[in-house]
Amino acid sequence: MRGLYIIIIVLALIAITVITNAHAQQVQLPVYIPAVNVEVTALSANGMPLTKYAIVGISCEQFNMSNVGSISTVIPIPSTGSITCKAYAYSFGVYSSKTIVLTANESGETIPITLVIPVSGYYVPGIGFVPIGTLIAIAVIIIVVIILVVIGLIEYARWRRERLARLIRPPE
Repeated sequence: MRGLYIIIIVLALIAITVITNAHAQQVQLPVYIPAVNVEVTALSANGMPLTKYAIVGISCEQFNMSNVGSISTVIPIPSTGSITCKAYAYSFGVYSSKTIVLTANESGETIPITLVIPVSGYYVPGIGFVPIGTLIAIAVIIIVVIILVVIGLIEYARWRRERLARLIRPPE
């Protein structure tokens, strides 16, 4: 009978040991994944931000993202070696890009990338960024409308003179 108690106690100790080890294996350890925060913005040739007028993106080996205006994204990088990414921006038919290499040494940092798109223009309050080509087209249209109005007024004045001359002319 004594042997039976010893066997039960040994089995209980084994069960307690197994349960304790099972709980010890469930302890979660933090996992550190090296990553870099990359911010991509687009500017015009004269330094105006193209927030609503540029498609901005970043393309890495297995990571692609694009947005209108600007991007702020976290890119995982390998713990050894490097990853090559290409930041790009497109606006008003013009494309600009820059290649960057991210390494584990830059982990946890924020890397700002500014892409200059060679379009010139001005910021018009209430309208936004207007390219030089659009401003020139608007100026040409305004000049053509003014010329047409002046021609119309000249023709109207001529028509009034002829009509008045017919009224004043003596009957034949």
